[in-house]
Amino acid sequence: MSVGIPIDDGQEIPAAGAKASAGTASIPPGSPAVVGETAMASDNGDLPITLSFDDLLPDPNGEIVVMGMGGGAQLSILTDQKICAEGIAESHVTAAGVDVGGLSFFAFEGGTKLYYSPEIEIIITPPNS
Repeated sequence: MSVGIPIDDGQEIPAAGAKASAGTASIPPGSPAVVGETAMASDNGDLPITLSFDDLLPDPNGEIVVMGMGGGAQLSILTDQKICAEGIAESHVTAAGVDVGGLSFFAFEGGTKLYYSPEIEIIITPPNS
């Protein structure tokens, strides 16, 4: 009996509803995508993307990176965790290999740090608001 095992050719598989063209996957407007350990937010017009803080998966060092894909995106994160610090990151490379130097960040009471690119508007709100 022979079993066919797919071989990873390095190309990304498009998400449900996304159209692939010339070997690359396109992301529907307004949909967040994860590339490695980096979340990508696309420009979605006036519609904010809302995620629970618990849905974000930090790397082994407790770091999350959200990068924009051009234009302005708004990301609303629902959490009860308090922000301990915020600012602009010094030169630093995350465990996932992302250089976050110059990115804005929020540090939360649980030790998680959220880095994000300047074209993204991040709004932190309690889950029941």
